[in-house]
Amino acid sequence: MRTKALPVTVTLLVLSVVAAQADTAVNCTFKNIGSCPKIGCAKSGTPLAATNSLKRTTAINGSPAEISFSDLQALQTDVDKKFANGPIVIKGQKISSYRSMNAAPRTIVLSGLKAGSKSFSEGDFVELSGFIASKKLPPHPNTGESVNCKLKDEPSNDYHINITPAKNGNETEGVVVEMIPQNPHRKNKGWDLTKLKTIQEKQLQVKIQGRLFFDSEHKPNTTGNAGGNPRRFSIWEIHPLAAFFVCPSGSCSKNTGWKALEDWEP
Repeated sequence: MRTKALPVTVTLLVLSVVAAQADTAVNCTFKNIGSCPKIGCAKSGTPLAATNSLKRTTAINGSPAEISFSDLQALQTDVDKKFANGPIVIKGQKISSYRSMNAAPRTIVLSGLKAGSKSFSEGDFVELSGFIASKKLPPHPNTGESVNCKLKDEPSNDYHINITPAKNGNETEGVVVEMIPQNPHRKNKGWDLTKLKTIQEKQLQVKIQGRLFFDSEHKPNTTGNAGGNPRRFSIWEIHPLAAFFVCPSGSCSKNTGWKALEDWEP
Protein backbone atom coordinates (compact mmCIF):
# COMPACT_ATOMS: atom_id res chain seq x y z
CA MET A 1 0.00 0.00 0.00
CA ARG A 2 2.65 2.53 1.01
CA THR A 3 5.64 2.74 -1.24
CA LYS A 4 9.18 3.76 -0.48
CA ALA A 5 10.81 6.03 -3.03
CA LEU A 6 13.71 4.22 -4.66
CA PRO A 7 16.85 5.97 -5.88
CA VAL A 8 16.61 6.06 -9.64
CA THR A 9 18.76 7.85 -12.20
CA VAL A 10 16.60 9.44 -14.84
CA THR A 11 17.92 10.92 -18.05
CA LEU A 12 15.19 12.97 -19.67
CA LEU A 13 15.10 16.25 -21.58
CA VAL A 14 13.10 19.18 -20.29
CA LEU A 15 9.93 19.53 -22.31
CA SER A 16 9.88 22.57 -24.56
CA VAL A 17 6.99 24.97 -24.97
CA VAL A 18 6.36 23.55 -28.42
CA ALA A 19 6.10 20.02 -27.04
CA ALA A 20 3.69 21.18 -24.35
CA GLN A 21 1.50 22.82 -26.97
CA ALA A 22 1.54 19.69 -29.11
CA ASP A 23 0.48 17.73 -26.05
CA THR A 24 -2.89 19.47 -26.02
CA ALA A 25 -3.36 19.87 -29.77
CA VAL A 26 -4.08 16.26 -30.70
CA ASN A 27 -6.88 15.89 -33.23
CA CYS A 28 -9.64 14.01 -31.43
CA THR A 29 -12.00 12.02 -33.64
CA PHE A 30 -13.55 9.57 -31.16
CA LYS A 31 -17.34 9.71 -31.25
CA ASN A 32 -18.27 7.97 -28.00
CA ILE A 33 -16.79 7.14 -24.60
CA GLY A 34 -16.65 3.42 -25.38
CA SER A 35 -14.07 4.00 -28.12
CA CYS A 36 -12.05 6.58 -26.17
CA PRO A 37 -8.60 5.09 -25.34
CA LYS A 38 -7.11 5.18 -21.84
CA ILE A 39 -4.86 8.13 -22.73
CA GLY A 40 -7.86 10.03 -24.11
CA CYS A 41 -6.96 12.70 -26.66
CA ALA A 42 -3.27 12.88 -25.84
CA LYS A 43 -0.14 12.06 -27.76
CA SER A 44 1.39 8.78 -26.63
CA GLY A 45 4.33 9.23 -24.27
CA THR A 46 3.48 12.80 -23.27
CA PRO A 47 2.78 14.16 -19.77
CA LEU A 48 -0.89 14.55 -20.66
CA ALA A 49 -1.04 10.89 -21.71
CA ALA A 50 0.38 9.87 -18.31
CA THR A 51 -2.12 12.10 -16.50
CA ASN A 52 -5.09 10.84 -18.50
CA SER A 53 -4.09 7.23 -17.99
CA LEU A 54 -3.92 7.70 -14.21
CA LYS A 55 -7.36 9.31 -14.20
CA ARG A 56 -8.70 6.16 -15.82
CA THR A 57 -6.77 3.61 -13.71
CA THR A 58 -9.12 1.72 -11.40
CA ALA A 59 -6.85 -0.99 -9.95
CA ILE A 60 -6.78 -1.01 -6.13
CA ASN A 61 -4.98 -3.15 -3.55
CA GLY A 62 -6.13 -4.20 -0.09
CA SER A 63 -8.19 -2.03 2.25
CA PRO A 64 -8.20 1.76 1.96
CA ALA A 65 -5.95 3.80 4.21
CA GLU A 66 -7.65 6.68 5.99
CA ILE A 67 -6.50 10.06 4.77
CA SER A 68 -7.47 13.37 6.36
CA PHE A 69 -7.69 16.92 5.08
CA SER A 70 -4.60 17.78 7.11
CA ASP A 71 -2.82 14.86 5.39
CA LEU A 72 -3.80 16.28 2.00
CA GLN A 73 -2.43 19.67 3.03
CA ALA A 74 0.81 18.04 4.19
CA LEU A 75 1.13 16.19 0.87
CA GLN A 76 0.63 19.45 -1.01
CA THR A 77 3.33 21.09 1.12
CA ASP A 78 5.69 18.16 0.54
CA VAL A 79 5.27 18.32 -3.25
CA ASP A 80 5.62 22.10 -3.27
CA LYS A 81 8.96 21.75 -1.52
CA LYS A 82 10.15 19.14 -4.02
CA PHE A 83 9.10 21.23 -7.01
CA ALA A 84 10.37 24.48 -5.50
CA ASN A 85 8.24 26.47 -7.98
CA GLY A 86 10.33 25.31 -10.94
CA PRO A 87 11.66 22.25 -12.74
CA ILE A 88 11.96 18.94 -10.91
CA VAL A 89 15.64 18.27 -10.30
CA ILE A 90 16.83 14.71 -9.64
CA LYS A 91 20.55 14.11 -9.17
CA GLY A 92 21.27 17.50 -10.76
CA GLN A 93 19.20 16.72 -13.87
CA LYS A 94 16.28 19.03 -14.72
CA ILE A 95 13.41 16.75 -15.59
CA SER A 96 10.16 18.59 -16.11
CA SER A 97 8.09 21.56 -15.03
CA TYR A 98 5.30 21.58 -12.44
CA ARG A 99 2.69 21.33 -15.18
CA SER A 100 4.57 18.90 -17.44
CA MET A 101 5.26 15.86 -15.32
CA ASN A 102 5.79 12.79 -17.47
CA ALA A 103 5.52 9.24 -16.19
CA ALA A 104 9.03 8.57 -14.84
CA PRO A 105 9.34 11.71 -12.67
CA ARG A 106 5.80 11.17 -11.30
CA THR A 107 6.78 7.74 -10.02
CA ILE A 108 9.82 9.14 -8.25
CA VAL A 109 8.62 12.50 -7.00
CA LEU A 110 5.15 11.40 -5.92
CA SER A 111 6.22 8.34 -3.92
CA GLY A 112 6.76 8.05 -0.18
CA LEU A 113 5.49 11.54 0.62
CA LYS A 114 5.16 12.36 4.30
CA ALA A 115 2.02 13.45 6.15
CA GLY A 116 3.02 13.48 9.80
CA SER A 117 3.91 9.93 10.76
CA LYS A 118 2.15 8.54 7.67
CA SER A 119 3.42 8.03 4.15
CA PHE A 120 1.47 8.18 0.88
CA SER A 121 2.17 7.70 -2.82
CA GLU A 122 0.15 8.55 -5.88
CA GLY A 123 -2.09 5.60 -6.70
CA ASP A 124 -2.65 4.57 -3.08
CA PHE A 125 -6.14 3.30 -2.19
CA VAL A 126 -7.46 5.83 0.33
CA GLU A 127 -10.62 6.80 2.22
CA LEU A 128 -11.79 10.32 3.10
CA SER A 129 -14.83 11.52 5.04
CA GLY A 130 -16.43 14.94 4.77
CA PHE A 131 -19.25 16.93 3.18
CA ILE A 132 -20.00 18.15 -0.32
CA ALA A 133 -19.11 21.85 -0.41
CA SER A 134 -22.22 24.01 -0.21
CA LYS A 135 -20.50 26.97 -1.90
CA LYS A 136 -20.04 27.66 -4.77
CA LEU A 137 -20.69 25.00 -7.42
CA PRO A 138 -22.79 21.85 -7.15
CA PRO A 139 -21.36 18.52 -8.35
CA HIS A 140 -21.17 18.73 -12.13
CA PRO A 141 -19.71 17.04 -15.22
CA ASN A 142 -16.37 18.36 -16.49
CA THR A 143 -17.27 18.34 -20.16
CA GLY A 144 -14.86 18.44 -23.07
CA GLU A 145 -11.77 17.15 -21.22
CA SER A 146 -8.94 15.41 -23.05
CA VAL A 147 -9.20 12.34 -20.79
CA ASN A 148 -12.69 11.65 -22.14
CA CYS A 149 -11.84 12.49 -25.75
CA LYS A 150 -13.32 15.99 -25.50
CA LEU A 151 -16.87 14.65 -25.59
CA LYS A 152 -19.49 17.13 -24.41
CA ASP A 153 -22.40 14.98 -23.21
CA GLU A 154 -22.89 14.48 -19.45
CA PRO A 155 -22.74 10.63 -19.43
CA SER A 156 -19.30 10.71 -21.10
CA ASN A 157 -17.58 12.94 -18.57
CA ASP A 158 -16.19 12.88 -15.03
CA TYR A 159 -18.32 14.21 -12.18
CA HIS A 160 -16.38 16.91 -10.34
CA ILE A 161 -17.23 16.96 -6.61
CA ASN A 162 -15.64 19.16 -3.95
CA ILE A 163 -15.40 17.66 -0.45
CA THR A 164 -14.87 19.81 2.65
CA PRO A 165 -14.07 18.81 6.26
CA ALA A 166 -17.13 20.49 7.81
CA LYS A 167 -20.74 21.24 6.91
CA ASN A 168 -21.58 24.26 4.76
CA GLY A 169 -18.00 24.58 3.56
CA ASN A 170 -16.60 26.68 0.77
CA GLU A 171 -14.81 24.90 -2.10
CA THR A 172 -11.58 26.71 -1.21
CA GLU A 173 -11.59 24.72 2.06
CA GLY A 174 -11.90 21.41 0.24
CA VAL A 175 -10.43 19.01 -2.29
CA VAL A 176 -11.75 17.48 -5.48
CA VAL A 177 -12.89 13.90 -5.98
CA GLU A 178 -14.12 12.52 -9.30
CA MET A 179 -16.46 9.82 -10.57
CA ILE A 180 -15.44 8.62 -14.02
CA PRO A 181 -18.01 7.65 -16.69
CA GLN A 182 -16.45 4.20 -17.09
CA ASN A 183 -17.52 3.23 -13.54
CA PRO A 184 -20.37 0.64 -13.54
CA HIS A 185 -22.38 2.69 -11.03
CA ARG A 186 -22.21 5.68 -13.35
CA LYS A 187 -23.27 3.56 -16.29
CA ASN A 188 -26.34 2.16 -14.52
CA LYS A 189 -27.13 5.54 -12.91
CA GLY A 190 -26.64 4.27 -9.36
CA TRP A 191 -24.39 7.30 -9.07
CA ASP A 192 -26.09 10.37 -10.52
CA LEU A 193 -26.12 14.13 -10.13
CA THR A 194 -29.60 14.21 -8.58
CA LYS A 195 -28.41 12.13 -5.63
CA LEU A 196 -25.22 14.15 -5.26
CA LYS A 197 -27.06 17.47 -5.32
CA THR A 198 -29.53 16.20 -2.70
CA ILE A 199 -26.62 15.22 -0.46
CA GLN A 200 -25.16 18.68 -0.98
CA GLU A 201 -28.44 20.44 -0.18
CA LYS A 202 -29.01 18.39 3.01
CA GLN A 203 -25.32 18.51 3.95
CA LEU A 204 -25.21 14.81 4.70
CA GLN A 205 -21.83 13.36 5.60
CA VAL A 206 -20.13 11.24 2.96
CA LYS A 207 -17.31 8.70 2.93
CA ILE A 208 -15.42 8.10 -0.28
CA GLN A 209 -12.81 5.58 -1.39
CA GLY A 210 -10.57 5.62 -4.44
CA ARG A 211 -7.11 6.21 -5.85
CA LEU A 212 -4.92 9.10 -4.72
CA PHE A 213 -4.12 11.28 -7.74
CA PHE A 214 -1.98 14.41 -8.24
CA ASP A 215 -3.58 16.86 -10.67
CA SER A 216 -0.41 18.34 -12.20
CA GLU A 217 -2.43 20.29 -14.78
CA HIS A 218 -3.54 22.75 -12.10
CA LYS A 219 -2.44 24.56 -8.97
CA PRO A 220 -4.21 25.20 -5.64
CA ASN A 221 -6.82 27.95 -5.67
CA THR A 222 -7.55 29.10 -2.12
CA THR A 223 -8.89 32.53 -3.10
CA GLY A 224 -11.17 31.61 -5.99
CA ASN A 225 -9.22 33.97 -8.23
CA ALA A 226 -6.57 31.67 -9.75
CA GLY A 227 -7.81 31.68 -13.32
CA GLY A 228 -9.16 28.38 -14.61
CA ASN A 229 -7.97 26.42 -11.58
CA PRO A 230 -10.77 24.77 -9.56
CA ARG A 231 -11.24 26.16 -6.05
CA ARG A 232 -9.41 23.92 -3.54
CA PHE A 233 -6.50 24.08 -1.12
CA SER A 234 -4.68 21.04 -2.52
CA ILE A 235 -4.43 19.57 -6.02
CA TRP A 236 -4.27 16.07 -4.58
CA GLU A 237 -7.52 14.35 -5.60
CA ILE A 238 -9.24 11.02 -5.07
CA HIS A 239 -9.68 10.12 -8.70
CA PRO A 240 -11.20 7.83 -9.79
CA LEU A 241 -13.63 6.94 -7.02
CA ALA A 242 -14.21 3.27 -6.31
CA ALA A 243 -16.90 3.65 -3.62
CA PHE A 244 -19.15 6.43 -2.32
CA PHE A 245 -21.15 6.20 0.91
CA VAL A 246 -23.69 8.56 2.45
CA CYS A 247 -24.83 8.90 6.08
CA PRO A 248 -28.64 9.22 5.81
CA SER A 249 -29.23 9.57 9.56
CA GLY A 250 -26.69 12.35 9.99
CA SER A 251 -24.88 10.31 12.65
CA CYS A 252 -22.61 7.47 11.52
CA SER A 253 -19.69 5.80 13.26
CA LYS A 254 -16.55 4.72 11.44
CA ASN A 255 -18.11 1.44 10.29
CA THR A 256 -21.86 1.70 10.87
CA GLY A 257 -24.76 3.68 9.48
CA TRP A 258 -23.35 4.24 6.00
CA LYS A 259 -25.32 3.53 2.84
CA ALA A 260 -23.68 2.92 -0.54
CA LEU A 261 -24.74 5.70 -2.91
CA GLU A 262 -25.93 3.21 -5.53
CA ASP A 263 -28.33 1.69 -2.94
CA TRP A 264 -29.54 4.99 -1.47
CA GLU A 265 -32.62 6.84 -2.62
CA PRO A 266 -33.15 10.48 -1.61
